[in-house]
Amino acid sequence: MNKDNDDIRKELEELEKLIDKVKQQNEEEKKKQKKKPQNTVVRINLATVYSNNFWIDMFISFLINFIVVFSLLKVFYFADVTNDLYTLYTVLIFTVIESFYRKYLLAKYVRIVLYTSGLVFSFINILLFYAIDMFVFPDQFSFINYLYPIAFVVLFQVVRAFIKNLYTRLNHYFGLKKIKGKR
Repeated sequence: MNKDNDDIRKELEELEKLIDKVKQQNEEEKKKQKKKPQNTVVRINLATVYSNNFWIDMFISFLINFIVVFSLLKVFYFADVTNDLYTLYTVLIFTVIESFYRKYLLAKYVRIVLYTSGLVFSFINILLFYAIDMFVFPDQFSFINYLYPIAFVVLFQVVRAFIKNLYTRLNHYFGLKKIKGKR
């Protein structure tokens, strides 16, 4: 009987030592976790990227820009366009330049973008359309008067923001549907 009791006591002592070791390891892990700063990432997507793939994003941006620009020019008649191909060329030039200056501003001058709440993009878009009107296609694509590019860009930005908001909501909705479907 004494041997059995002694054996049981030894096993209990060993178990207690193991439990103490585990508790110490847990406390050390908790201390390590407290020491590490939590890297909380806040993502503000002012560039409104449609896809992580550059070419897909460029293509979708071009399509949306073309549809909005073409529609606004046909409905409100902001500009004289001799041929609809010049609208296509204008949107192509605009989309390429816009994507690069957005990436550049967000990479180098985030403070300016945040302080202006993204209005710097609208200002640059006005300058771009003025430049396209005056220098790139002066005879083929020209705004009716000097105030129309401003009105055009304001409407363009509003309509495009609405479309991008709709796109992100649908993307989020269908993304959640896929996640729920996997469960």
